[in-house]
Amino acid sequence: MHHPHLALLLASGSVSYEEVLRVLVKNDIELLKVRAKQLPRASNFLKLSGKEMAKALNEVTPAKQDSSWRMMNRWHSFLYLIVRAYSPSLVVETGVLYGHSSAAILAALEDNEDGRLTSIDLPQKEHQNIIVGRQHVQVGLDSVELSIGCAVPLDLHSRWSLELGNSLELLPKILGEAGSVSIFIHDSLHTYDHMMAEFLLGYDALEPGGLLISDDIGYNSAWQDFCRSRKEEWKELSKGFDKSDRFGFLVKSSS
Repeated sequence: MHHPHLALLLASGSVSYEEVLRVLVKNDIELLKVRAKQLPRASNFLKLSGKEMAKALNEVTPAKQDSSWRMMNRWHSFLYLIVRAYSPSLVVETGVLYGHSSAAILAALEDNEDGRLTSIDLPQKEHQNIIVGRQHVQVGLDSVELSIGCAVPLDLHSRWSLELGNSLELLPKILGEAGSVSIFIHDSLHTYDHMMAEFLLGYDALEPGGLLISDDIGYNSAWQDFCRSRKEEWKELSKGFDKSDRFGFLVKSSS
């Protein structure tokens, strides 16, 4: 750990690992905010080309390397910038784990002074690593002592609802009650059938011009197949140095 004071407190039992995670995530969010303010076209992030977006992410992302001790990578920076630029009223995400993505979204909503986030993930006891081939289609918690979303700073909880259960069982009710969704984010089980099912539910709930976003679109062809089935154009961005490690998004057409 690159924070000797935090390491000492953790070793002495004065603070929990969850508390340390929240401090590290909060520090990264503050750094991300400072860098984002220096971007000349941050408010127009959604209108940038893929190359311009990639350049902006390089400039603001705290974790500059895959092996960095920093918490927030290009995926988290993207979520912060896209939420700041779009100013959504409701964001729905599937897949929370420790809550790094949730924290980035909530920080942007707080800066926007508007909007809410509803997050869905499996209960702690059901959270486990699932590997298909060489791919982690689902990443589990490292310890039974850690809770879902534990890395989200406490001062960001006011705009957040966390629902525990199978996303395909919970989403119909959540989306039905919401009426319309500004942004839907998939980052749960990355199997073809599960991704396609979530894309369908999320896309149909989106308001015209809303955003459908997916992490890890290189795991299978679900993202590309879905976008083509809806005749929607999309953009892809790399999460880091591995160009195959990608995420993508589309803007729902008005027709």
